[in-house]
Amino acid sequence: MKVHDVVIVGGGPAGISTALHLHARDPSLAERTLVLEKERYPREKYCAGGVGGRALKTLARIGVHVDVPSVPVTTVAMRTSRETATMSEPGLGQVVRRIEFDHALARVAMDRGIAVREGAGVRDVVATADGVRLVLADGETVLAKVVVGADGVGGVVRRSLGLSGGTLRAQVIECDTDAVATDLPRDTLLFDWSDRSLNGYGWDFPTLVGGQERVCRGMYVIRALGPDNVHDRLRAYLAARGLRMEDYKLKPFGERGFEPGEPISKPRALLVGEAAGIDIATGEGIAQAIQHGEVAAGALSRAFRTGRFEFADWKRTVLASRFGRGLFARLVMYRTFYLHRARAEQALLDNPSFLQLFAQDFAGNRLRLRTFLRAAAAAQPQDVPWLAQMVRDAARGAPHVRTEDAA
Repeated sequence: MKVHDVVIVGGGPAGISTALHLHARDPSLAERTLVLEKERYPREKYCAGGVGGRALKTLARIGVHVDVPSVPVTTVAMRTSRETATMSEPGLGQVVRRIEFDHALARVAMDRGIAVREGAGVRDVVATADGVRLVLADGETVLAKVVVGADGVGGVVRRSLGLSGGTLRAQVIECDTDAVATDLPRDTLLFDWSDRSLNGYGWDFPTLVGGQERVCRGMYVIRALGPDNVHDRLRAYLAARGLRMEDYKLKPFGERGFEPGEPISKPRALLVGEAAGIDIATGEGIAQAIQHGEVAAGALSRAFRTGRFEFADWKRTVLASRFGRGLFARLVMYRTFYLHRARAEQALLDNPSFLQLFAQDFAGNRLRLRTFLRAAAAAQPQDVPWLAQMVRDAARGAPHVRTEDAA
């Protein structure tokens, strides 16, 4: 029976990005790589569809351009109980439909000779000292030297390998609605934190559905912060805009946040994208999945070059990357924001440089030193305690990760 070098379970942005970056880095290894996607393209994927510019830049570096209908965005808005702050940034990103984006990205991989097998669901994964055995839904067995779990929040790779599901979970629900008179311009991503009783936020993203201009609206609720009813939240959110929830198709889904204390690898196996965990603060996943794939390709190439497939340093490798550092920083900021919410909101509104840093990061633009300096100079005395706490949280978190990885 043929033994593949790498089998990637999941044909979404994380899995396809891993394959594409592997192809760019090590074409011969990519020739011995197989991507298994349980559905057939084009397949629906519930997601708000916001793609940060840094994802497009990551793909562009390997000559990949995904040509699908999209809404370019140049501005990010943060709405609080007090006011709405906006910040524009060149190349901020775009809003896509995952049914189109994922299919187009997979087509690029196929056109480059990467084997992508559709309709191939995996029901079990068994890793041994010598390799990995994957049992497909129809009973077929596929053998590999290494498996990459890119199969999302409830992925079979994580479950089969006995990796913990963690505790940082979010519940999400969205729908595509008509536009209303109070909507912001269509080049704007709105994050609505105006209801402080909500452990999360609402959003309004411009989108295109069958060529028609619509607005994707939704609720993102972080379950780790306490119980909440996401349906009731969305109903009230839509009603405030004169819309009825019953008039639209609801699309619920779950998210898993990245947790430095949770394992994301085992010998001959590593997790990427949503399977490993994404930014719990905002739930942003597409750009992170694409960046995760870039880092994974490097780790896979090194493993086959050295013949070492333990992947004991996979988490440390992620956290050492620019992508991983941003992921960790957002985790720290999420904790600080909700612990000191009123003060944090005030600081963000009083100091636009904080929002500008977020926009620069989302766009994948260089974080400008003068923006950091403006943010630091504008910090108010009352901000110092919670900002200092954020720094202490980060300082405590990093050694914990290094210690665990070394063990």
